[in-house]
Amino acid sequence: MAGAAALSTMSAGATLSGCTSSSPAAGMKQLRPEDVELIRALTPAVMKGKIAPGDTTAIDQTLQSYDTLMDDLSAPVVAGLRQAFDVLNFGLTRGLTTGQWSAWSKASLEDAESALARLRQSSIGLLNAIYAAMIRLIISAYYLVPGNATATGYMPPQKVASVAPGAAPAEEAAP
Repeated sequence: MAGAAALSTMSAGATLSGCTSSSPAAGMKQLRPEDVELIRALTPAVMKGKIAPGDTTAIDQTLQSYDTLMDDLSAPVVAGLRQAFDVLNFGLTRGLTTGQWSAWSKASLEDAESALARLRQSSIGLLNAIYAAMIRLIISAYYLVPGNATATGYMPPQKVASVAPGAAPAEEAAP
């Protein structure tokens, strides 16, 4: 209860101070501009060896995939993620929780790794949960990009168009 209350209070503080926006970033459905910068900074640290810090194409693909994942989540889960983003984006709480005092756009790979380590090693369960959510969603988003999925040796199920019983599939029905 205390963790949830603290998260709500910090998130509300970030929102009221104007440090977070309510509108999605350009080209995104869910991710706000400050969320994009956060995930852009953390992605190379989470996907070290797969995505280099300067690989903007892979980072952008992962961001788009992350946004799609968020768009498919329930409203309460998205609200919880936004609260976590608010904590990690608001200068004071970002600095206190991760040691990253400057904006995420100025974070190096080492800064991002250090921030993630602080969240993971924290004695505060809420920060451990934020860490787990961030890395799991970044990893999921990366491997949901079609070209990246093949690197695992596992091919995800293909979308199957539903066809009424007895009807020919669309490809065969076309002249």
